[in-house]
Amino acid sequence: GVHIVVGTPGRLIDLIQKEALDLSRLSTIVLDEADEMLSMGFIADIETILEKTPPTRQTALFSATMPPAIRRLADRYLKNPRSCAVARTQLTVEGVEQRYYVVNEKDKVAALSRLLEMEEITSALIFARTRIGTAELVTELTGRGFSSEALNGDMSQDAREGVLSRFRHNRTKVVVATDVAARGLDIDDISHVVNYDLPHDPEAYVHRIGRTARAGKRGIAISLATPKEVWFLRKVEGFIKQSITRATLPKEADIEAKRETQLL
Repeated sequence: GVHIVVGTPGRLIDLIQKEALDLSRLSTIVLDEADEMLSMGFIADIETILEKTPPTRQTALFSATMPPAIRRLADRYLKNPRSCAVARTQLTVEGVEQRYYVVNEKDKVAALSRLLEMEEITSALIFARTRIGTAELVTELTGRGFSSEALNGDMSQDAREGVLSRFRHNRTKVVVATDVAARGLDIDDISHVVNYDLPHDPEAYVHRIGRTARAGKRGIAISLATPKEVWFLRKVEGFIKQSITRATLPKEADIEAKRETQLL
């Protein structure tokens, strides 16, 4: 008897199989975060759910990014679709300072540690490519004395809410997340966004760094790029029509000097 049901694909299928959810008279289905739904292995689940809906339904896809490959995939599921996009005159926030560091893959953790020690961080959101990557990076950072927690798709809703609450109230300074887990993250005071692993396309880059410099504040977006990945940042610069500054990692002497200053 409810008008609207909101759920994850797996849970919806579970309810359908238990005959607790009947979609035979459904009028509209919405895929939120459609690019992730269609690219992260949910396609079979989505098809299973669609089979239980009437062919007369309306289907809508909502997404912050829609790369061409995903757009082609979406066309399979939509009939004569109309595209509605919110025009943005400037892709990135003016208050974001963007810079990148060129480091070898094996030196990334050490480079990130130096930056975390030197930057004036109130809270930092670090993006890793995989769920396993978030857990491994948190282990590395914790071992180096940086209070950090992971945010990924393997976590229960309660665990996720706990991490976000501690992050929001500054009890955790650093959160390492995947793109999927960070979707819908609404925290105004993130001072730094770090691309530990670069995203898959320029639109995702814009979406990531938009997590900082909110509510009129200033923020810093840092990217760690291997020598082979610098071309991608050139592509991003062309997309956002802004330059990203190449910076030099702090030296040991700089870190020691800062430690002494803090001690005094």
